[in-house]
Amino acid sequence: MKTLCRLFTLLLLCLWGQTSLLWADDGYEFRSGTCVLRGQIKNMGWMPKHLTLHLRNLFLNQDANYLVQVRPDGSIQENIPLPHSQFAYWSGLNGQFFLMAGDTIDMVYDAEKGVEFMGNNVTAQVNRYYPALREKFLSEYRTSPGENDSKKVYEDYIDFKIQVFEKIRKEIERSLPADCLPLTRKILRASLLNKPVSDILDLMLYQKVMPTLGGWIESKEKPSLDNKKLFHFLRKYKDDFLDNSYSIMGDNAMIPQNRMTYYYALFLPFGGVARECLIDFDNPSQDLVGYDNDYLLPQHYDSGFLKQAKALRDGALYTYSDFVEEQFQKYQKRTGMDNNFSFQVALCQHFRNAYKNLDAFNIDRLTERLLAIMPYITYPQVRFHLLQFYRRCVREQAVEEEKSLENDSVFQRIIRPYAGNVLYIDFWGLGCGPCRAGMLQQREIVEALKGKPVKFLYICNEAASPRESVEAWLKENKIQGEHIFIHPEDWAYLEAHFQFSGIPFTLIMNKKGKLLKLSSYDLT
Repeated sequence: MKTLCRLFTLLLLCLWGQTSLLWADDGYEFRSGTCVLRGQIKNMGWMPKHLTLHLRNLFLNQDANYLVQVRPDGSIQENIPLPHSQFAYWSGLNGQFFLMAGDTIDMVYDAEKGVEFMGNNVTAQVNRYYPALREKFLSEYRTSPGENDSKKVYEDYIDFKIQVFEKIRKEIERSLPADCLPLTRKILRASLLNKPVSDILDLMLYQKVMPTLGGWIESKEKPSLDNKKLFHFLRKYKDDFLDNSYSIMGDNAMIPQNRMTYYYALFLPFGGVARECLIDFDNPSQDLVGYDNDYLLPQHYDSGFLKQAKALRDGALYTYSDFVEEQFQKYQKRTGMDNNFSFQVALCQHFRNAYKNLDAFNIDRLTERLLAIMPYITYPQVRFHLLQFYRRCVREQAVEEEKSLENDSVFQRIIRPYAGNVLYIDFWGLGCGPCRAGMLQQREIVEALKGKPVKFLYICNEAASPRESVEAWLKENKIQGEHIFIHPEDWAYLEAHFQFSGIPFTLIMNKKGKLLKLSSYDLT
């Protein structure tokens, strides 16, 4: 524990030493906080007991779903913990609504008339004015190009989206209502600009597909698009998007941040060390094997390790900080862009992913990763969320946060018949292509483990995946395992309990009923 305290103190000293690099704004508007929601639901065919509010910390790409309790008379009163102010999707109400940390908001949702927000704070104004602005600037629809379309069709689509972006940028200020608060203006502007950028990045990202963790696979059908045009667009309007921190509060915020983080030509290379298989020693030490994987040094290393590690790079010790610096220089040369807000968010997301995918928790390795990226994190908004996450990791130390499964009647009811087995639990839906592909790929493994203490539980929402259609697909494709259909309210509860919004979402539980830390995407 003393070692952890020393590491954390050292980190804080490093940060204090860089205060001259920080922006004057402390980024308080982007911090976590509570939004008090008072509401009334009317004229629904059936009154739900609860609704899932799909929230996400976009700085970390981490779900933070919240279960809103609905009283029998349709009234709602909740103190909603927000990871940061954002647009959130309400399952059951089928809508996107903005929530600002620190606001108190009164709303009425009428299934026949729509939703009304009372008051004049930021939350009320954004929700009141945004629909009309969307209609004005984003109503012209153009179908995204398909696999058989020509390169010109793709380029024309991108040009159209750039024109939409430029029109919004030119006309938005005079289109906003006169009583808009300054923060409302920034959020509405960012929300509208996010949409055409999202469409462009979607098109660019899916030129390549990654069906497994094995790596990128080139799409043979789609034309190869020129990244230079994308980079020129992002550079030209850097202040409107890449360096516009309010874009993360806006509508559609998750899509562009996610696409840039995982786009091979932008920020993906910062996500992990490309394996170079440098080791050719007969019996390398475990420390050397670990170093070869990610260039992270062991906490205590000897002269033998140092000699072998230096030999891998012609006598120079190559560290994870060197790797990040090298990737940053390549990124600058490749794109012509420098450090920016979106780049820093991507570093933050990759840092969280590194922790999530560690086979064994190791605070020293995580600290070294943090020290390597901190010189690039100049936005206080990003620093706050990054360091808050790191603090949680330190507090947890080597112990994974326990899920209180014993008192969870919904989940226990599902898994109780399979107690004593290792459980691979897959939340899926018939309309989800990756879900179906994953189940098809798993058929051989399920067959090979038949008769052993392993159960594959495939759980779906019976409202979204009707039983008759599901069973027909399962039979046609010879999908074995345990197929479980649950009520929409149970599905909503589990989304909030396990913090997932997208599917497929998997859990692995050992024979003793404990969830494993790493919910592997690869069954092997």
